[in-house]
Amino acid sequence: MSEAEQRLEKIGLTLFGDDGTIRSGAGNALYKIHDDLLFVTGLEPRGEDGQPAFVGRLGREYTREEGYQAARLVAINMLGVIQNALGSLDRVDYFIKVMALVNTADGFSDLPEVADGFTDVMTEVFGERGMHARTELGATNLNNNVPIICDAIIKIRN
Repeated sequence: MSEAEQRLEKIGLTLFGDDGTIRSGAGNALYKIHDDLLFVTGLEPRGEDGQPAFVGRLGREYTREEGYQAARLVAINMLGVIQNALGSLDRVDYFIKVMALVNTADGFSDLPEVADGFTDVMTEVFGERGMHARTELGATNLNNNVPIICDAIIKIRN
C-alpha cells in the first residue's frame, strides 16, 4: 500500500472516481500531462454514483460549513482522477496551484473558508506536498449549479 493510500486509510477517506465514474464533458479531458506537470480540469462535488452531491449556492441553500464539506468531496474526486492519471498517488511530487470557483448568493464572502475543505484533504493525504498556491473566485452560477469547482496543477515525480 502506498504512503498516500495509508494516509487515506488512516483519516478514513474512501477513494472513488479512479474507475471512470468522474467524467468530463464532450471535448474536454479530465486531465492532461505535459512533461512533469499534471493539469486536472475543474471538478464538481460528485458522489460515488457520479452525480452532483450538492446543488445550490453558498449563502442561500448551503452554509459555509456545508460548502467546506462540498470542497472536501471535490478533493476526494480529484484524488481518484489523479490515481487514474498517474497510476499511484505517490507519483505526486507536490501541488503547485489550485483555483476554486465558489457559487455564492449576494453577500457571501467566506470563499477561503469553503476552499479550505479542498486544501485540508490534500494536506491530510500528502502533508507538505499537498500545500499549494490558491485562488478563490466567487460566481453567481456554476455548471450544474454546484456550490464549488476546483482545478489543479500538480508536479509529477519522475
